Amino acid sequence: MRPNKKTYIYIGLLFLLSSIFYIHIYLNYEIPSIKDILFWGALAIIVESLTIILPNKDMAISVGIAINIASIIVGGPFLGTTIVTLAFLFRCPNIPDRGYSHLFNTPYYITIFNVSQGGIFASVMGLMYIYTGGVVGEFHFLQTILILFVGMIVNSSIISGLVSITKGDRFFNIWIRKLYGMIPSSLAVGILGIIIALSFLSYGYGAVILFFGPLLLARYSFKLYVETRNLYISTIETLSKTMEAKDPYTSGHANRVEEYAVKLAEAYGLSQEKIENIKRAAVLHDIGKIAINDSILHKASRLTREEYEQIMKHPSVGADIISEIDFLKDVSYIVRYHHERYDGKGYPEGLKGDEVPIEAYILSIADSFDAMTTDRPYRKAFDKEAALNEIKDNAGSQFHPDLAEKFIYIMNN
Repeated sequence: MRPNKKTYIYIGLLFLLSSIFYIHIYLNYEIPSIKDILFWGALAIIVESLTIILPNKDMAISVGIAINIASIIVGGPFLGTTIVTLAFLFRCPNIPDRGYSHLFNTPYYITIFNVSQGGIFASVMGLMYIYTGGVVGEFHFLQTILILFVGMIVNSSIISGLVSITKGDRFFNIWIRKLYGMIPSSLAVGILGIIIALSFLSYGYGAVILFFGPLLLARYSFKLYVETRNLYISTIETLSKTMEAKDPYTSGHANRVEEYAVKLAEAYGLSQEKIENIKRAAVLHDIGKIAINDSILHKASRLTREEYEQIMKHPSVGADIISEIDFLKDVSYIVRYHHERYDGKGYPEGLKGDEVPIEAYILSIADSFDAMTTDRPYRKAFDKEAALNEIKDNAGSQFHPDLAEKFIYIMNN
């Protein structure tokens, strides 16, 4: 995060709001014992220190919400807000490529943001629990589920606001992506929080320690899943980069295609799940070319019919490669059909119209635009205007007409 004036203002406003919430809770709600604060605070610091940072460093998985929910149920808003503040102040997560991050080696504005963010969403959750009829020291199922969802919404909104300011992206698009990423893990971990709260209310501190083990096991399971998934993706991305290294004319092609495709998918209103699939497909769409002879890929003159038939195999080969990976199965069909045409004259299956998935049509336009605007052995790059005119002229034949119109509008604005 590179701070600018807007970033400082945003963080300052968050800190002010967090302070207002904390003072309100301090003045109006029961203050728990030091023993409770130290006990729940220690647990919160431990789980936040075990936060799993995803490889893109844009998202993280934490099981801290389980401790937060449990502390709100058993101790009320003040306990919940206090332990989150302690957790973000004194946590020590291991950040890839940076090592352990703590209070003394983290920029002050990041610490203030983290503490303010945690204070706000914990305060809102705690107050919501009380305002909707929840009673401190008693378990209420509906109120607990409600504050879990409220916490996700508030947390994702705060983070999205910061990303929108620092990167200049649209808030809503970022927010949907963040919220979508939080839902599965937050629901699973939230249930563990309920179990921990019930165990404390029934059996006390010892039971919480007993159930703290399964919480850490859940964290370990998340870690294994993330590492396994990213190992698969990293391996295939390495193969994709190897393909680009073999052909200097396509260097950076996959990343540019991803950028164009995501912009078009967002403008067309696709769901976040489909956009994520398109992003992966963009990175992997040419992986099938690994099976094609270099002499064909690098040929500067016109391809023979037999050579072109070899080229036409790469979408199917690429789709077959990634279809073997369970979480990429929904990506394989995009790769398979990204060279199909709207008029049915494409390959590998000659599909047309609505027979081709909309995601494949999006990838097709992004891929074609970048190919046209990049130097190739047999021709110089088109300028932007010429490439967009080609897309316009071929709308309804090669390209999906609505998507072509939308893409031209995006690239001209």
